[in-house]
Amino acid sequence: SLVKRVYYPKYSPTRGHYDQCRNPGGGYGGLLSVTFGQVEQAVAFFDALEVQKGPSLGTNFTLSCPYTILAHYGELEWAASFGVEADLIRISFGLEDRQDLEERVERALNAAERVSQR
Repeated sequence: SLVKRVYYPKYSPTRGHYDQCRNPGGGYGGLLSVTFGQVEQAVAFFDALEVQKGPSLGTNFTLSCPYTILAHYGELEWAASFGVEADLIRISFGLEDRQDLEERVERALNAAERVSQR
């Protein structure tokens, strides 16, 4: 399949921990990570995602980065030993128009899908 896993607190088996810490009635924030079935799909998705690239330090605009490569480049085997895949893509969504962001993600997913059809 195209998307292997989406990491987001709302869909996490550890959701209860997040629920204990978040503000009453609050959400889970705009940060998620995703992995794909093939490394080439992750690369195509990241390259096609029309947002700024880099780690998020609290900006109000959307950023995406190849998180494991960025944070653990010199220790990829160590990260993998904890189940953290090297091609994990992290997206920190900003305040842009929601429909516009959804369309950008859709185009990037389509690019990843095309890789799997080759």
